[in-house]
Formats: sequence, structure tokens, C-alpha cells
Amino acid sequence: MLEIKRPITGERLIVAESDFETSMNWKDAKNATNSLGAGWRLPTKTELELIHKELHLKGSGNFKSISYWSSTEYAGGNYAWYFGFGNGFSGNCSKDVKKFVRAVKVL
Repeated sequence: MLEIKRPITGERLIVAESDFETSMNWKDAKNATNSLGAGWRLPTKTELELIHKELHLKGSGNFKSISYWSSTEYAGGNYAWYFGFGNGFSGNCSKDVKKFVRAVKVL
């Protein structure tokens, strides 16, 4: 497992070692991460930014240069935030769009 610390709280965030095999819409992404067991979930938008900085940019975690779903919803629930590991930018889009998924949990 990969591990990073949240800068403000110092909590340890465990990051799954690999992505799910296929991209998926937001609802399927939430269900897939939750099905991994107690505590596993989609990362928040802020956590994805931290993962990008602390793991991806340092060559750890085998992340693809693509967009990953976050758990952070936008605009009343029809949209959610994603983070692009290729360009380091976040954005929001319809939850029906398929993006890649990496699960996390707090220890």
C-alpha cells in the first residue's frame, strides 16, 4: 500500500496500489471503492491534489496521466470533480462520464 500524510491533520491516508481495471462513471466508481471493504472510498478533490503532489510527481504509485474521479460533488449533485494527473488541473463534469478510479482510506 501507498501512504501519505494529510498536511493539516497529520492523518495517514492509504492509497490503493493500483487503479481499477476500467474507467467508470461516478456512481459505479463510488460503489466499486466502497465494495473494497471498511473505510475504502473515492478520494476527495483535495486528497487527489495531495496524491498527485506527494506520489505521482515523485514517480510513485504507477498513476496514469489521465483524469481520476473524486468524491467531491459539484452543482447540486449532477456533476463531480475530477483531477487530471497529466496536467495537474482539476475540473468538473457530468457524473455519467467515465474516468479512472483509485481508492483511498484513512488510518
